[in-house]
Amino acid sequence: MKTLVLLFISGIFSLFGGIFGLKKILPLFATVALATALGYLFYDSNYGLENLQNMLIFDNYSTTFIAIAIGSTLLITLMSAKGYSYNPESIGDIIGLMFFVLCGVVCMVSFNNMVMLFLGIEIVSIPLYVMVGSNRNNLRSNEAALKYFIMGAFATGFLLFGMALIYGATRSFDLDVIRSFSATALQTSPTYVSIGLLFITVAFAFKIAAAPFHYWSPDVYQGSPTLVTAFMATVVKTAGLGAFLKFIIYLSPMLGSDWYLIIAIMSAATMLFANIVAVMQDDFKRMMAYSSISHVGYVLMALLTVNKETQSIVAFYLIAYSLATIGIFACVLLLNPDHNKGNGFAMFNGLGKRSPIIAVILTICLLSLSGIPPLPGFFAKFSIFKQAISDHLWLVLVAICSSAISIYYYFRAITAMFFNKPDETIIAQPTDKNIAGYVVISITFVALLLIGVFPQIIGL
Repeated sequence: MKTLVLLFISGIFSLFGGIFGLKKILPLFATVALATALGYLFYDSNYGLENLQNMLIFDNYSTTFIAIAIGSTLLITLMSAKGYSYNPESIGDIIGLMFFVLCGVVCMVSFNNMVMLFLGIEIVSIPLYVMVGSNRNNLRSNEAALKYFIMGAFATGFLLFGMALIYGATRSFDLDVIRSFSATALQTSPTYVSIGLLFITVAFAFKIAAAPFHYWSPDVYQGSPTLVTAFMATVVKTAGLGAFLKFIIYLSPMLGSDWYLIIAIMSAATMLFANIVAVMQDDFKRMMAYSSISHVGYVLMALLTVNKETQSIVAFYLIAYSLATIGIFACVLLLNPDHNKGNGFAMFNGLGKRSPIIAVILTICLLSLSGIPPLPGFFAKFSIFKQAISDHLWLVLVAICSSAISIYYYFRAITAMFFNKPDETIIAQPTDKNIAGYVVISITFVALLLIGVFPQIIGL
């Protein structure tokens, strides 16, 4: 609870700090505030479960996913001074909105009442609409904000309709009550339950960008400023998947074999479609959007078998994925600080000679996402495959084929860095003055190597 209050107060301070001319210290303030919030989070977890009027429950589960979200935001915030250079006058607003998004994340992964789930999703979504369109001079950013707003509102409608039907069947929004009345609801109102669960699942699929509800994601990721794209691909994905897993854990008595079959088909479609289409992309950020969609498919595999190990498997996957993704976007920001320029693969040409440090770190991050051992991305995928293979062998085979396809487009950037000649018409020189950017890519590099060698340090 202290973490939620601190995040909210920090967001308010950031907004007023921008008004009263404190823009220069806001990145430092945000970094300290996030580190403090992370410390409070682990400090409070030592005192066990905290129940806030049965609306929010802060336990080990919520602590895990909140920590991943705050840690990812901390790395992104370190680069905020350079990352939001396209609109320096509004840096206080943007940092404040990031804090408010984190407040929504806390509600999403800690909810014990579906009303709090709805509020959490809206608290996450509304600031993001503004952040996506914050680069007002870029038409792609404006277009991305409009598309994200329209699709977000559409998904909210599905969520509310599904919640209303579940309420009609169980007479409650409380997860414990819904779970206890699940058998009765399935007998008396099976249609309400089935349609309600389907609509809520569709809403989650929109939020996490799972096929076939992913079409907004590539345009939004491509049009957003680089750090906003990194924020959405990591923090927002963590919140959505954490909330979806909690929803499945609590309402598993209501979920029949047909529902799990739908999730399995959605997982397979997400992996195959995203990886195949990613091969065809010429814009690197758009390719990373499809990469992000494909990783949702892998996590959906883990949600098909919920047991005592599922939480740690999903958490490990999200940590490995977030570190690699943030490292990649940090490298892109170092190479292309001008957000109005393109992000084609040509910007990587000859990078191995021009900046070997960035090239090596970017390579490690890409190899981790592709699942090459001994990097953590390999162990993350292996743990999911191991859990799913007994009940969903066909899905594991699809996932292996999808991973093989992904190697092509990840290696496309690696090949450009070490085997292509620099294109003189593409100016993509590393920004040496961006010290924070080098700090972030160094942290992600060390963390990926450390977790790859010692995956047990974070519970796998």
